[in-house]
Amino acid sequence: MRPTILLAVPLIALSAPGRLPAQTVERTDTPKRGALRLIFDPRILAWDRQFTGAGRESLGAPLSGDTIGGQHIPLMARLQQDLRTASGLPGFIASLGRGLLSVYQEKRITPITAELGVSDRLSLAVTIPIVRVATRSAFTLDSSGANLGPNPLATVLGADQRYLTFFSQFDGALAQLSDSLTTGTHYGCPASPKCAQAYAALSRGAAVRNALQRTVYGAGSTGSPFVPRAGSAVGLGIDSTVAQLQRQLDTAYGITRFSDSFLLATDSLTNPVFEAFLNDTSFGFGYNPFRNSWRYGLGDMEVEAKYRLVSGSSYALALGALARLPTGRRDSTLEVVDAPIADHQTDFEARVLQELTLARRVWLNLAIRVGTQTAGTRARRVAPFDAFLVPQQATTVLNWKPGDYAAVDFAPLYRFAPRFAAGVTAGYWTKQADHYSYRAPQDSLDLTARLGTPMSAGVLDQGTSERRVRLGVAFTYVGPAVEGGFTVEQTVSGAGGQVAAATVYRLVLRVSRQLF
Repeated sequence: MRPTILLAVPLIALSAPGRLPAQTVERTDTPKRGALRLIFDPRILAWDRQFTGAGRESLGAPLSGDTIGGQHIPLMARLQQDLRTASGLPGFIASLGRGLLSVYQEKRITPITAELGVSDRLSLAVTIPIVRVATRSAFTLDSSGANLGPNPLATVLGADQRYLTFFSQFDGALAQLSDSLTTGTHYGCPASPKCAQAYAALSRGAAVRNALQRTVYGAGSTGSPFVPRAGSAVGLGIDSTVAQLQRQLDTAYGITRFSDSFLLATDSLTNPVFEAFLNDTSFGFGYNPFRNSWRYGLGDMEVEAKYRLVSGSSYALALGALARLPTGRRDSTLEVVDAPIADHQTDFEARVLQELTLARRVWLNLAIRVGTQTAGTRARRVAPFDAFLVPQQATTVLNWKPGDYAAVDFAPLYRFAPRFAAGVTAGYWTKQADHYSYRAPQDSLDLTARLGTPMSAGVLDQGTSERRVRLGVAFTYVGPAVEGGFTVEQTVSGAGGQVAAATVYRLVLRVSRQLF
């Protein structure tokens, strides 16, 4: 369940000019017995920034800045460490250059509710939400200052054969040195200083060879979209390291079969090449390209029962019980930045709704909601919380227990005229952290094989707890047949993970008809 949908934003109406039963959260009133109430409740949520542990930042912050590096791209973090080993530069920082990712998201939720009065105090309601999600994104890459370029395997004809020859020679040279050491008849082994130096040379050569292997082919079954650029400091460092190893093997140990150089990228990345790697599943990440598009789908339907326990002239109290059903369309793992349409899992929620009228003009509404979200399964790319671009090979289906939640909404309203009122709104939302686990031990082993390193499903728990506050204004008008209201709310604070700094616009129309 996505909190952007559940935080109650104002639902306002005046049902009679003599009193003020209007509200900015769910009303305590129910339709009379045999009456059907239809509620049309479109909402628009729009945001381009979010609250994170580092403060409020743009949605595109992970790919924006002077250096696009390994902080938010796990493949580059691994590559950076390997290149430090292969180049002999312990302070090397991998960079694709300068980047700017602009992202704007919009979510349009149109719940249509039919509420039937079973008695004068009890009602049953069904809500069907229709959801549209828009993501507008654009990425610009300036390769000035970049020390990485595209992997020649994807861009240079014949690169696969050149790498095959290079690693065959490298492997053969290391195997020849290892065989000489294993027999114990060369280099004064097993106890001489020269023997120790030979073992050190073998160990260093193996470390450089493995680092270069992962640089070109990736780890596990993940690809490697980037390699060092020729002429860069790290590229020159690799040339120097390989040349030193070749001279040492030749002069100190008489091994001459290793002579080829390591193929580096000749160009920096361009925008089209970067986006090609973004979409590519062999060398890159397997995401859809950055784009401007709409997605449509059905949200999770809701079934609610409400009972009006107290119905006084100045105070009213209602209790509600709601079930949210897994009817919605699941979110995709193919979008870099995505607002999900629905969670496609079951929730149960209890509600306490209260209304207090003062001096016939001031109305106070307090609503408290608590909910539990049942366990299910969910496909995710398993990676640390701050990872932004994660290879498709990290995708797996996991056990998922969404965190339970609670919300408090308060809304004072003042009636300026018999049919018009206005006020303010305040809402607080909190949700516990989600919990992920592998469905079976084999799933963990399979993912380890694909990534080349173990990855706990628990890394996905981080950043899934949420707290937020929204403030807004509300206006309402009641006519002879139709009640309506309009509200605007702004998320003013958020904590716990990535909370959308959303502005919420809501229009509410209600009409009732007596059926029997």
